[in-house]
Amino acid sequence: MEFDELFGIPAHPLLVHAAVVLLPLAAVAIVIVAAVPRARRHYAPIALVLAILALGSVGLAQGSGESLEERVTETQLVDAHASQGESVLPWAIAVAVVAAAIVGATIFAKQVERVSARTLTAILLVAALISGAGAVWTVIDVGHSGAKATWDDVAGDGGD
Repeated sequence: MEFDELFGIPAHPLLVHAAVVLLPLAAVAIVIVAAVPRARRHYAPIALVLAILALGSVGLAQGSGESLEERVTETQLVDAHASQGESVLPWAIAVAVVAAAIVGATIFAKQVERVSARTLTAILLVAALISGAGAVWTVIDVGHSGAKATWDDVAGDGGD
């Protein structure tokens, strides 16, 4: 789904902020619920909802970015940002999958006795740390390239 405009302005700058907030928040949430087994029962579903919302916001931000890309002057910085922007979705999917695995592990923990609680926590924590760190780093990197693509001409004119 693509949005060209919201409230009369390009949708991308508005929608991207949802992804910039929700994806790192979901990443932190999955690390916490993976690391603290007592927190899983109550907070893992919240982490999953955050991850799903983050995934949706990333999809909307990408769609609106593709729409905006067709309307702005094509520069090397815009092309680089558009290419980098495609790398966020796989990390958002990974965060959502790990969040779902944590919820599933919480639900099925008593039925699956082949894996000890300590081993399960270690597996979930490693998966959460990898997907969470990748998601946060990618959001920062892509956001920085978007800021450069947006503000490079403005800052480069000497302030006149």
